[in-house]
Amino acid sequence: MKNLFLKIQLSLLFVLVFSLAEASTPKIKTYKSQRDFSAGEPSGVSINATGEVVLAPQVTEIFKSDSPFIWATVLDNKGNLYAAGGTKGQVFKIDKQKKSSLFFEVEEVQIFALAASNSHLYIASSPEGKVYKVALNDKSGKGTVFFEPEEIYIWSMVLDGKGNLFVATGEKGNIYKIDSSGKSSLFYESEEDHVRKLAFDNKGNLIAGTANKGLVLRIDSSGKAFVIYDSPLVEITDVYIDDKGNIYVAATGDTPLRATRPVVTEEAGQSDEDEMGEEEAIEMVLQPIVAGGGGGRAGKRIGELYRIDSEGTVRTFQTLKSERIYCISSLSNGQIVLGAGDKGLLYALNFVGEMTILTKFEETQVTHITRDQRGYCYIATSNAGNVYSLDKSVNKSGHLLSEAFDAGMQSSWGEISWETRDLATGKIVLQSRSGNSEKPDKTWSKWSAEYETGDGTAITSPKARYIQLKAIVSSNDEKKSPGLKELSFSYLHKNVAPDIRKIYIHNPGTYYQEATENGKSNSNYSGSNGQGDYQAPSAGRKSHKQGYRSISWISSDDNGDKQSYSVFFKGIEEKKWRILVEDFHGIAFSWDSELMPDGEYLLKLEARDDGSNPPAMVLKTDKVSEPFTIDNTGPVVSDLVVKSTANETLISFTARDKFSNVSSVEYSLNAEDWQLTYPVDGICDSKLEKFEIRIPGSTKGLTSVVIKAEDSVKNRGFGKNSKTL
Repeated sequence: MKNLFLKIQLSLLFVLVFSLAEASTPKIKTYKSQRDFSAGEPSGVSINATGEVVLAPQVTEIFKSDSPFIWATVLDNKGNLYAAGGTKGQVFKIDKQKKSSLFFEVEEVQIFALAASNSHLYIASSPEGKVYKVALNDKSGKGTVFFEPEEIYIWSMVLDGKGNLFVATGEKGNIYKIDSSGKSSLFYESEEDHVRKLAFDNKGNLIAGTANKGLVLRIDSSGKAFVIYDSPLVEITDVYIDDKGNIYVAATGDTPLRATRPVVTEEAGQSDEDEMGEEEAIEMVLQPIVAGGGGGRAGKRIGELYRIDSEGTVRTFQTLKSERIYCISSLSNGQIVLGAGDKGLLYALNFVGEMTILTKFEETQVTHITRDQRGYCYIATSNAGNVYSLDKSVNKSGHLLSEAFDAGMQSSWGEISWETRDLATGKIVLQSRSGNSEKPDKTWSKWSAEYETGDGTAITSPKARYIQLKAIVSSNDEKKSPGLKELSFSYLHKNVAPDIRKIYIHNPGTYYQEATENGKSNSNYSGSNGQGDYQAPSAGRKSHKQGYRSISWISSDDNGDKQSYSVFFKGIEEKKWRILVEDFHGIAFSWDSELMPDGEYLLKLEARDDGSNPPAMVLKTDKVSEPFTIDNTGPVVSDLVVKSTANETLISFTARDKFSNVSSVEYSLNAEDWQLTYPVDGICDSKLEKFEIRIPGSTKGLTSVVIKAEDSVKNRGFGKNSKTL
């Protein structure tokens, strides 16, 4: 198989040769990780931890109910499977030939737990919880109430080796022990609202998971409890003990109750699943139960799997950032298997926590897993309530639908390339379709013919904004599957001209002294180095420099093309534009305006996408600024007259500026310090101001009067009168 880099280059060449008229920068979309591929929708395929897409284990529907939920399944000693849920309080029996029948029906609407001994099936109903006992060989559908606690819910049941039944309840979180004769006792009274799951470890201790604080308890035969883990999530949803005595605990909730987990000594890899925003098809009856005071702010849904080894060391084994984990079991190869919601996904994890998206169900939640002695798993789902068998052989075929990829605008599609392994066991082909609606619908194009050459095949789907791919995997070996390792395709936007959104003309004297790129400037109007002064893409320091003017702008390109700019100027009454700077790559430009005659001007900014397109295909746009004034000349002082009388000396004059207001005026007599003076009308606020300065007393010896006038842009003008009085 050729190197994928070479495929990409060939794909780019295809785009450039056959779609040159589009004139934009070719782009590559690549899928090569589990996160990339899991953005799509698998059907009959798995996505392993390294990002390979392979055929999933075969899944066979063995029972289809008319109930929305299947909460519990259990096997008897003859291999018959029992499944129960809600909302009709029914228990169904599925025999080895996968024939199903109604086995038992209770008055209550929900059944959350089942347990089977060698001779009886125990059925826990809710609300107003009861435990029914039914003989396995009883075909009459009759049973007796075996235990009736005062609690509302019965969440979990387990049998020990002596025939004692342990029952976990809520809304009082208690555990009861009922012996084979039906005699009951309170085995453990917790401070939690719910005890959600029970399991026995390999030492005969009862492991219990609670809801409200999310505790994992180890309870010995005397009923003495010890907390082995205090989860940061509110609810323990399942507990599983493997053959080596490792305890796997599933927890769920929204925001963790605590920010720190001092018991945890190390963490395994974590999922990259994106947060969901869809609503459940039917509101789940199971909790999560909202924690009491001190729970913190509500946050996004989260599911975590912990592993507690024989020495009590806890690892956060896996985190699903947008899913609840409902159930845990194991496969025949020793991998841990998780059922989750609300995407209907079944996950498998190896001993170091690397996760495979094993298979996807059409149903919303995977709520219970039961494994038989042969290593086969039975999977119960909810929304809708069905039961499946998970086989050891792989599917003959399956496919992965990619996300509907958004190119951002109408695009031409280039070539598609992919890398595979073990094609001797089967084949992998690709298809494509395209459209302009966000979700594929009947307005999209039909699926293309199969692309069979992974080294690079031209995509035949029509130009559009969106494209979706289908990777079809097939195998001629029920034990092996070829793998799709990496997939990429190229696309080319229809080229559009840049968009100049805004032009800013800065106040006189604004100067950007830092720059990283040079433009070709008109030296007649540039700074002293002949290259102009400007601010390149990120703004540098802004300072003040007398005589300088600055322009900046906001410009964008929908293709993401690199742009260059030219700035032109002209007097407001002139017709011809003259260049100020060209081939410029910044976003602000400063120039020495003292090299320009005073007057009113316009600037024109031209943006070109020549950094990403061949010369013949470059597009450009321009925008003209608001009028602005160049004023580098100070006010003119005129009509300076000095008159003296016996009591005072009167100095009168006029200060006039052509373009800016006179802002301040000072005078000096006989080269003494400057003194501020005000116009006759009391305030400097216009282009023409008249002044009269009265100096009381004798002015004999006065030889010089100097007037300094300044306009609003800091230009200065002077007037003088030298006369001996």
